[in-house]
Amino acid sequence: MTRQLFDHVADAYDAYRPSYPPQLFDALESALGQPLLRADVLDVGAGTGIAARALAGRGSYVVAVDPGPKVLAVLRSRSTSRVRTVVGDGNALPLREGRFDLVTYGQSWHWTDPARSLPEAHRVLHERGVLACFWNLLQADGEDWWDRFATTCESLAPGYDRGQRDIDWGAAIEASGLWRWVRQVEIPWTREVPVDDFVADYSSHSYVADLSEADRASVLGDLRDDLRAVYADGTARLPYVTRTWVARK
Repeated sequence: MTRQLFDHVADAYDAYRPSYPPQLFDALESALGQPLLRADVLDVGAGTGIAARALAGRGSYVVAVDPGPKVLAVLRSRSTSRVRTVVGDGNALPLREGRFDLVTYGQSWHWTDPARSLPEAHRVLHERGVLACFWNLLQADGEDWWDRFATTCESLAPGYDRGQRDIDWGAAIEASGLWRWVRQVEIPWTREVPVDDFVADYSSHSYVADLSEADRASVLGDLRDDLRAVYADGTARLPYVTRTWVARK
């Protein structure tokens, strides 16, 4: 798990990445068969705590694990006593077995090795606990501004492929044979965000953050100009889906 690469963009990550729609937490409660109030939750790859804070806001007690000390420092500065941080790796969780009602991976499952992280998630869940992996995914394919941005990123960042959004992560969860059932949930929503904030959000995405300073400035500058041409009032209205896989132990 290599999410410590977000340490150097921790402030932008925390300030500009979107949170999750309320329906996601309703879906987690449905999978659990109980409210999140007083649930024991492990949030893996927690970053600066966008998901962890939302879970704590529902009354959960959250242990937030991430390999990045700086992102966890931001999390601690923003969180209540309901959230405790642990530096650790999602492929080898430094936590005892059978402890948690729910293990979540918000925007982080793809940074793990499922052959290692699935048994680890299973180990730390109590009997009939729930695993949840979820992502906020922009649905802008076919829009000129997005196609230009994504094509440029694919040419400059060899590890980036916009098609990775459509990987069926649930297949690996099912194939592991560790879970009673696996379900996919999709939650569509609309994000209204100032253009400059959206551009700052993308400055914290790994494939942009890893570019050279000149390439990063050029890519983000073009994105800003293209969006301002589309959204003359300076506010982008963008379709998203929160794609979620939940699995019961």
